[in-house]
Parts: sequence; C-alpha cells; structure tokens
Amino acid sequence: MPKTLGDSGELFADAVISSRYIDSDFSAKGDLLEKLGYWLNKMDLADGVEIKKVTNFPLYEILLETNGEQINLRDVGVGVSQVLPVIAAAYIAPPGTIIIVEEPESHLHPLAQALLAELFVEASSTRQVQFIVETHSEHLFRRLQTLVAKEAVDPKNVQMYFVEREGVNARLQDLGLNEFGRVEHWPDKFFGDTTNEIKSQTESLIERKKREAES
Repeated sequence: MPKTLGDSGELFADAVISSRYIDSDFSAKGDLLEKLGYWLNKMDLADGVEIKKVTNFPLYEILLETNGEQINLRDVGVGVSQVLPVIAAAYIAPPGTIIIVEEPESHLHPLAQALLAELFVEASSTRQVQFIVETHSEHLFRRLQTLVAKEAVDPKNVQMYFVEREGVNARLQDLGLNEFGRVEHWPDKFFGDTTNEIKSQTESLIERKKREAES
C-alpha cells in the first residue's frame, strides 16, 4: 500500500489493488473497493469496482461494473478516472491529514459534482481528515450550503473563500457562511442569478403564449 497517491493520483491503481489483496492501515481487505463502488454508484458513474488478475504473473486490471458488464478503467470517461483518486484519498489518508484537491468536479455531470460535497463532509466527520478544495462548481458549492442548512455539518467546520484579484496579487475574501447555509458576503459576479434567470424565462414564456393567443 503506497503511503500517498501522488500529486496527480498516479499511484491510485497501486493503492486500490493493494487494498484488495493485503491488510493495511485502511481497515480490512476490500473496504476501499466497497467505498469506491458506493460513491461511483451514488454518483451514477458505475455500479461497482473490481480487481481482476490478468495472468499468473502479478499483473492486475481495475474494472468498473456497469449494467452487468465490466469495463477496464482505461476505457471509461476522463471524469471517472479523475474522481477515483479523490474518493480513494478520502479513505486512505490517515486521520489528521490535510487533503488538497484542485477542481475535483472536472468532467463530471452536475449530480456527481454535488455529491462531492457529501463525500468531503462524510470523510471529514468520520475519519477526521481536512479538505482544502479549489472549485468552480456551483453544484458542489450549493450542496455544501444545503448540508450546513440541514445540520449535516457544523458551519464552524466549513470555511468558504473567494479569491479576489488586486493587481498582480490576490487575497482571500471570507464569504461568511452562516448556520443556515446562507452566504452573507457575496462578491460581485460570483455566480449567475438563478432566481432572476427562472423569472426571466417565465416572463418570456407568458409573453410568447399571449402573442400566440392574440394571433
């Protein structure tokens, strides 16, 4: 079992294969595979993960199970291969570890992006690991707000920042997440105005229906 997954998750395969065949600090054999399968299934990316020995030599392949078929990890989408090391890191890292992740939402559909927030909350609360996440995903951001609102996570354990440019420098602006999951200090042009977008669409629909009725 490698001590780390590497800066780019390049040792993910070593870790997941080792977890299948040897006892490790993680817990018991197979637990990592179960966690990977659980989150991939919840994110609607695959039904499960399996390790298969290819020959009599120590050669193995990682297979994703989808609709009763097994597909080699090399043959699936980029989003799946990128999110697997993130999930694995959450459960391999020793308690007290700080895990730094850059844009974990890349190439994932909206549901999977939102569920990343649940992964981070679950792993941090049960395994005492800390996440520092750089993201552009509104889906991840909004789900984290929801988890705070539902009291699934203590707002004292969550900090949200916006990186603001000041010439060639940058500074962190605290968004002020409160106990109800509301942001108290929105930066200008941070996210699109979803409410006004829906309002504008509804008004346009009513206006078009009115014109059609009159013609």
